[in-house]
Amino acid sequence: MTGWARGGGTSPVPRTLLHTLHHFLVLLGLRCLRDAVLAAAAARDLVAWRSSMVLTKRDVATVFDDGNVSLQFAKGLAGRRTGKSIGETTMPRQSDRNRKSSKGTMSEADTQSNCNSKYITHDLGWKLTAVKWGLSLAMCLVVGCYGAILAAFPVESFQNIKETIFQKMVDTPFGSKGGGLLVLFASPLLVLTLLAIINLEVSSRMVTFNREKAKGRASLQKHPLFIGGWMGIVSAAEFLWILLFLVMFTWIMGNYLIRDSRHFDVTSLKPVETVWSKKLKRTASHLGFFGLICLNFLFLPVSRGSVLLRALDIPFEHAVKYHIWLGYFMMTCFTLHGHFYIIAWYSEDSLSKIFNWAPHKVANFAGVIALLAGITMWVTSISWVRKRYFETFFWVHHLYIVFVFFMAFHVGGVLFNVAFCGIFLFVFDRFLRFCQSRGNVGVLTTKLLACGIFELTLIKPPGIKLHALNYIYLNIPEISKLEWHPFSVSSSPYDGDNWLKVLIKPSYGGWTHRLQGLVSDVVKRGRCPSNISAAVEGPYGHESDFFLQYETLVLVAGGIGISPFVAVLRDLLQRYQRQQSNLPSNVHLIWAVQKSEELQLLDLIPASAICPDYRLKFNLQIHAFVTRESSPISLECKPEAPASHLVDQFKKSRILASVSNAEAFNKPMSMVAGTGSNLWITSCFLASLLGYIVVYFSIYYFVVQPFEQESAGDGKPREGLPRWVKGLFNVISLILGVAIFGGFVASLWNYLGRLHQGLSEIGDENSRLLSISNTEDTVYANESADCLVHPSNTHFGQRPNLREIFDGCAKSQQPGANIGVLVCGPESLQISVAETCRAFNNIDYDLHKVAFSYHSLSFDL
Repeated sequence: MTGWARGGGTSPVPRTLLHTLHHFLVLLGLRCLRDAVLAAAAARDLVAWRSSMVLTKRDVATVFDDGNVSLQFAKGLAGRRTGKSIGETTMPRQSDRNRKSSKGTMSEADTQSNCNSKYITHDLGWKLTAVKWGLSLAMCLVVGCYGAILAAFPVESFQNIKETIFQKMVDTPFGSKGGGLLVLFASPLLVLTLLAIINLEVSSRMVTFNREKAKGRASLQKHPLFIGGWMGIVSAAEFLWILLFLVMFTWIMGNYLIRDSRHFDVTSLKPVETVWSKKLKRTASHLGFFGLICLNFLFLPVSRGSVLLRALDIPFEHAVKYHIWLGYFMMTCFTLHGHFYIIAWYSEDSLSKIFNWAPHKVANFAGVIALLAGITMWVTSISWVRKRYFETFFWVHHLYIVFVFFMAFHVGGVLFNVAFCGIFLFVFDRFLRFCQSRGNVGVLTTKLLACGIFELTLIKPPGIKLHALNYIYLNIPEISKLEWHPFSVSSSPYDGDNWLKVLIKPSYGGWTHRLQGLVSDVVKRGRCPSNISAAVEGPYGHESDFFLQYETLVLVAGGIGISPFVAVLRDLLQRYQRQQSNLPSNVHLIWAVQKSEELQLLDLIPASAICPDYRLKFNLQIHAFVTRESSPISLECKPEAPASHLVDQFKKSRILASVSNAEAFNKPMSMVAGTGSNLWITSCFLASLLGYIVVYFSIYYFVVQPFEQESAGDGKPREGLPRWVKGLFNVISLILGVAIFGGFVASLWNYLGRLHQGLSEIGDENSRLLSISNTEDTVYANESADCLVHPSNTHFGQRPNLREIFDGCAKSQQPGANIGVLVCGPESLQISVAETCRAFNNIDYDLHKVAFSYHSLSFDL
């Protein structure tokens, strides 16, 4: 345990209670509240430290003079436990004579000023911790309230409360039921979104304390429970949420059916209706209502920059499967909804009602069109269809626009408010993505490797945050203006604030193969032509570097799946070079490729150039497997070749060509991104919401109200606008509010961001970046003595025995250790890794065994 974890003095919060609550929340998968508990634990130790010790002036001078406050302060605390000073517990210091000559000596006034700043920082940290606690609890309370609303909505005792809320909204343009449904179903998610944005901003400002490493049993979220099948890999936590969802569905439908049976009035039957047809139609109506509830959540997982997903640290590639599950269940409800009505109409000899589009009743035919569009998307999204005919699935899925519009026509403006919030948040996210993707992004360097894989370096503004496991969506207009493809970022945030790198492996006949042709033309001409442009969305992915919480990491990659792990290894090397503490000390990389030429991708990690003494700081083991070769391909025809030639084969230069483009600095990525500035995102969100209200009210007062107030020739007031028209106005108000009001703020964000970027540019910054890029090319090509892959750790003609490697990792760990397992590769590899983790995390697990926490970094679209 670290010095932070041991603590000292009297604590205002019991340690046992905090750690018990921490493990409980990890098991539930409530990451947001769990982080608040960890922050409170760190702050508790900080207060305990402040109450039990006082820094000397020499300690403060050492901390601030070394320029590494967080590291020196943490190590100084550990040293204080053993009676040492800060300077005695850190890395070997320079002599006093060299320190005076190079940096000067701090005066007593400077020392006191720094000491005061230190205490101010601690006080601010306590305040931020308290704010994060409050925000996390508030978010959990909002989620609990929303669940309570869903559970209570069909209950008879809740009807009085519901009617009271409806009556409060009578005088608003939304109407009694429309306004009431907005309050009940939309406002909780809107409030939750605001709290999530504030939570992200507070988290970004908090000081990162040294946390304990993950120990004990793997959390339910990281324990694979069901593997394979149409649902993919399902964790234990996800299975519990599925059960909770099904219980909620059973509760709502059960209450509706019981209430219908109690209040069923035979005298209300129409001449053509029967008892069972009437009950069947009511059941269909309830299924349609629950489908609308599902629709309210359906678009949240596919909002790539969603602040809700970011606050929970659920990346888009993981959330997609939640969209699939919800979509399947929602379409089941809607399909039963439609078929039950058709069966009832058939029994009443009224099948022609399918084509009814009554102005002031439910537009049945609009529902039929929406259902057909939904079923078409449903069928093409089935796993085997999606994987074999992905382009068909991709283009057919754009029918969601038809589905949403005709669904609004079908249910009208009142019931549309049940699903309003989810659709609004998706449109808002889609609009920000549209704004970011409009600009052309410069390609700084293009590197072509011998194996055909190429690396692109793209320019980004420093204001866009980047993590080691992030990815971007890339579009090349010259190939296709509509095709976007995800690529993992292969560079560390510490490599540079002004660029990011991606590795691309071409596939024959596909989009990447055509991109390879463009790159080859660039290499032949020796420069990046200005007529090739790229559009970028992102970066997306994990909001935190979660892999740092493990003492031991097992990275499993298949083929080009090594890309995110290139970023992870570079990130660890950079952190060790910066003398950061509490980092993983053991890293095992298991990499399976088809051909040996692909192994050169690891040459993009000049380990000794980044951190010269990395072998002394952490244990890095590479397990490379070449499945379709018995030896390096160039030596297969020379069986008599000596072993020295095999070593030389692993040491040859790996980069065929590299070109740079100085003009790329004038075309950075747009700062308008869903993962950009939280302040600007909040402004765009509030402006879009205000825009929706303004547009809706304008339509109501200038179109709807005058139309309803007009009188017919007989002096009776008209019935008002058709129901489907009000639904159309609701959708139009949503879109225009985001596009006009949110667009104005986004334009201001983009303009001020570029203005600030232009003012803050350093004169020779571009030359420095190009120099760094050219230097890296030389290092990559000539660093032959430091290759991570060599004959002793490369196995030919076989696949990795995961159980054997995992067992070896487990035997080298202390009892109760928790090993982080990250996998990126094809579905078969993910299943093998998940089954291995599940085998070790069996039901006979005890505190003396080693646990494996499963994390997938693969896209399962």
